[in-house]
Amino acid sequence: MNFFAKSKDTIILALKGMAIGIGNAIPGVSGGTIAVVTKIFDRLIESIVPNIKKLIKNLPFLLPVGIGMAAGIFLTALLLEHLFENYYVPTQLFFMGLILGSVPTVYRECRKDGGRVRPVNLIPFFIGAGVMIFLLFAGEGRSLFSEDGSLTLSDACLYIVMGIIGAASMIIPGISGSMVMKIFGAYDSIISAVANLNIPVLAVFAVGAVIGLFGAVKLIDVVLKKYRQGTYCLILGLIAGSIFHIYPQEFRFNAQGIVGIVLLLVGMAVPFLTELPAKLKKD
Repeated sequence: MNFFAKSKDTIILALKGMAIGIGNAIPGVSGGTIAVVTKIFDRLIESIVPNIKKLIKNLPFLLPVGIGMAAGIFLTALLLEHLFENYYVPTQLFFMGLILGSVPTVYRECRKDGGRVRPVNLIPFFIGAGVMIFLLFAGEGRSLFSEDGSLTLSDACLYIVMGIIGAASMIIPGISGSMVMKIFGAYDSIISAVANLNIPVLAVFAVGAVIGLFGAVKLIDVVLKKYRQGTYCLILGLIAGSIFHIYPQEFRFNAQGIVGIVLLLVGMAVPFLTELPAKLKKD
């Protein structure tokens, strides 16, 4: 009976990890929020520590969650790779809706402490928006990475940085790590690498993700406690400036364009729906 009980718990943890992985793979959906909804966020944060003995002790929890997350990300990446190749405009508009739909959540986090946004915190907002607009004109809409999937030295450095940023963003409830990578133009390349099992790219990205995951837990805790509103205002600025990057220039009022507009509206509703169970529970 004890064996079956443990097996059941392990399967449940893997399924929760898969849900988090699927959320992490979709821009605008927060894996951290899903971890909160599935009631493993606190334990996950407590388990991710740069201490070998504690990590080994936490393996019965971390392994099934990690395997589930990897499976969720991989399966979602396969689907998204197909959608990008065959339905680029509707897919981009859906992601645009997801990111727009996340704005109210991020704005609520901005106002959580003081009830209103302090004027000084408009500075990080405009910095975030300015950075994204600069990147748009500097990059002229091109991907940051080699389009053929090869791995140059500059690509490797960028993948490590994106791994750090993505993993750090992933553990903040209300913030989507994929959305952040989409904002910086790394998302499509990562999804392609996952779907095609591009091991060199994934290995380099994983190095950054591990650094981000272990290095960011304490840092994020400190930053959010001391500069919560400023941090979320910066994220809002990045979101505002990213919309110009994500909007598909190929959009036309044809069948795919009309489907895309519908998916844009659906995407805007998804972040609200993912948070609905937690809101209903609070009420």
